[in-house]
Amino acid sequence: MEGTKFHPLILISLSINAIAMGIIACENYSQNNIGFTVTYTILFLFIIALTIYGVVRNRKIKRNSS
Repeated sequence: MEGTKFHPLILISLSINAIAMGIIACENYSQNNIGFTVTYTILFLFIIALTIYGVVRNRKIKRNSS
């Protein structure tokens, strides 16, 4: 059974959200809000991991279908 691909707009929106989380983490770090900084940094890393997984999965499915 062939796998389903992630839509490119979803991957773009994940990238934009990751950038926003990184900016928010930097702002909270400059204001010495360590709790928020850690939270947004973890969210940033999680969203980046999801984006990379989506890109790798799409390439793998494309390669297998050709």
